[in-house]
Amino acid sequence: MKKSILAAGAAMLALAPINAHAVTGNVIFNGTVTHTCTITVGGTAGSLDVDPGFQTLSSSIGSGSAGTATIVATGNGFDVSVDTPSLSKPAEDTTSETLSASYSTTGASSVSGTDASAANDLNNGTTNVSVNMQAAKSGSDVFEAGAYTGTVVLRCE
Repeated sequence: MKKSILAAGAAMLALAPINAHAVTGNVIFNGTVTHTCTITVGGTAGSLDVDPGFQTLSSSIGSGSAGTATIVATGNGFDVSVDTPSLSKPAEDTTSETLSASYSTTGASSVSGTDASAANDLNNGTTNVSVNMQAAKSGSDVFEAGAYTGTVVLRCE
């Protein structure tokens, strides 16, 4: 009988679960955050009007209007600026002009009437930009009749 009790006990031990020691492992996660700055142009295209003496073509006079854009910066450290504009003009207009641009911003960043050579800090968030352009003739030169198209490059760097 002792042998059968020992055999039964041994069988029970063999069927009993064996407790293992707990182990752990680290699961690693990596990620990179990149701040971005995007420009969306097209809220409103600007328009140019000419002064009565036909020497100044500008978005700030008469029925002229500023062009608009929206800048979204996802972090600090970006600057906004504009380049000196370019002007397409009719073939009849053969004299030169001086071009300039300015901009102002509202929203996350607020800047008033800054000229093209100035870069301003942008804050994190959405900034609305209003861009103006001017072309000026000198002496007795005037803007000839025809279609003119100005382009101002808006930068976020």
